[in-house]
Amino acid sequence: MVTSSSGRPRIGVTSRFRHAIDSHGIHRGYIDQVVRAGALPVVFPTLGPEYCGELLEAVDGLLLTGGEDIDPDHCTGSARQPDYTYHPRRDVFELRLARTALDRGLPVLGICRGSQILWSATGNRIIPHIPDVNDGQVLHRTSLTETSRHLVSLTHGSKVAEAYGEAKVEVTSYHHQGLGAQAPGDLRWRVTARADDGLTEAFEREDAGAPWAVGVLWHPELPADDDQTDPLVSAFVSAVGVS
Repeated sequence: MVTSSSGRPRIGVTSRFRHAIDSHGIHRGYIDQVVRAGALPVVFPTLGPEYCGELLEAVDGLLLTGGEDIDPDHCTGSARQPDYTYHPRRDVFELRLARTALDRGLPVLGICRGSQILWSATGNRIIPHIPDVNDGQVLHRTSLTETSRHLVSLTHGSKVAEAYGEAKVEVTSYHHQGLGAQAPGDLRWRVTARADDGLTEAFEREDAGAPWAVGVLWHPELPADDDQTDPLVSAFVSAVGVS
């Protein structure tokens, strides 16, 4: 395990490239949660896919963060949605990063876009626009700029259920792309949380004894001004510490 001098495990945390200000950036909620859970965050800039292996050699686990929509060219086969921002360079980098981390057996947590990256990196499709398929039964975000709150039901015995200790939790949500049907492949996911509209909200490695890997569509790092450590982030860091 790669640890800091204090013995903290190192977590690679993906960032966004902000074209408007020529800067790599990351929401502080991700950093705060990793630190409070007892790990040292190592922020990954968005680079070319050829750097993925070397970056992962420097960390013990990977946190794939939220951000822009995944370009439909990678995962839906549909046209781009009007009025949405895409970052194809980040997509290519993170899809390779996720698959390499999984192949190496590193613990991985994907949050919102990060869970969609995990889903897509293993050959599965994304729902381009949730309102087109759920008839507004659940608001997965309030608007282009506002999060929503809604309930998710957790599968008994799953990693998310064990982390939260509840059958249902209310989550902060901010996405309009969803997780489509799972395609046959070499790595299978077990769906472990659903919203009240039946859509997938969380998944984890299906095969027993596999390295810790979980994706959630909600945002455990929000609200950022909450000084509590999210139980799922704690479970992730604990898994990193024993891997």
